[in-house]
Amino acid sequence: MAATPATRLMLITPELAEIEAFEPMLRAALAAGDIAAVVIRLAPADERARLARAKTLVQTVQDAGAAALLAGDGVEDIVGKSGADGLQANAGDGFRELIERFKPEKIVGAVAQGARDDAMEAGEAGADYVLFGDPSREEAFETTLERVSWWVPIFEVPCVGLARSIDDVAALAAADAEFAALGDAVWRHEEGPAAAVASAEAMLSLARQPAP
Repeated sequence: MAATPATRLMLITPELAEIEAFEPMLRAALAAGDIAAVVIRLAPADERARLARAKTLVQTVQDAGAAALLAGDGVEDIVGKSGADGLQANAGDGFRELIERFKPEKIVGAVAQGARDDAMEAGEAGADYVLFGDPSREEAFETTLERVSWWVPIFEVPCVGLARSIDDVAALAAADAEFAALGDAVWRHEEGPAAAVASAEAMLSLARQPAP
């Protein structure tokens, strides 16, 4: 029997209206662990400003060896210009059109905002991953974990679970989620983003160790 792939970390940024203060935090987080991808959430602004912000952060992420994905209203218009590896969008209306527009050249991830049907439809449409736990909404981690635990044994499409705290990473690893996503748990960590990522990596290392 093939071994279950180890859970890896993803990062999700706050909704960014400026990046000057944030970029050093992002660099520190990327340097502190094995980050598979970063979802760059962009606040509304004119296209020129958003594109400039996206280009800078995409380069930072890619220089660290991670995939850079854009999220936010209208980001589909700047994915190509920014050099991003793809985008993340809500499952549901319009998602299939994004799949048709961007795949296979770009990664397209789906945020499952509650209904299991939305997650399944996104997976069937060709989503590269399904994210449970919306960073823009308040939602109990227990709900996210329940959805991850339902998805993993049934579906082949990779699953991402949003960890609301660093401690949640261990539970996602135990549930065999392909990715554990971290947002505010990193950016608002009292010891800083690097310490937060290092703590999450330590939890994943423990999870990878075979049971005695």
